[in-house]
Amino acid sequence: MPVGKRPGTTTGIKRYPSAPGLTLVDMPGYGSKARGSRRWEDRAKDAILGFIDGYAGSIAVAVHVLNISTFLETEERLAKKGYVSLDVEMVGYIQGKVGTLPLVAANKIDKGGEEEVVANLEAFVSRIAGMDSEARRNVFPVSARTGVGIGPLKERLVEDLRRLGYRDPFEYLRG
Repeated sequence: MPVGKRPGTTTGIKRYPSAPGLTLVDMPGYGSKARGSRRWEDRAKDAILGFIDGYAGSIAVAVHVLNISTFLETEERLAKKGYVSLDVEMVGYIQGKVGTLPLVAANKIDKGGEEEVVANLEAFVSRIAGMDSEARRNVFPVSARTGVGIGPLKERLVEDLRRLGYRDPFEYLRG
């Protein structure tokens, strides 16, 4: 999958067959895109919500990716305007539609100091804890840039998929 250094690398919903009856779906971010218009953001949001609504019954496991390095800062800015964090909102939305809390890749743990990252992680987990008492088990601190933390997230994803009957969930992606 293509990755980029700035938000907005994924500009549409992309599907990657990964095993019989299983497709990995990559979606654009649910927020702002670097140099993206408000119209683009609204269309992306509608596409994401429409996809989740339309396929909720067939979503085996969802993974939500967020920039944990700026969670508290962003949340405070939004709270002043009377809004809830888009990441908290999306996690709740996915849980409501799919029936289970998504796995969360709390990305960019390599940005900022350790205390700041821990504070952001704790704040995020406390916001979603009301959705599920096992919320902390679903949050994985990662760095997509360095690869730190990716292993445990992949292990959990494979564990969840195997529990649902997928013997080798990523066999087609290895080719």
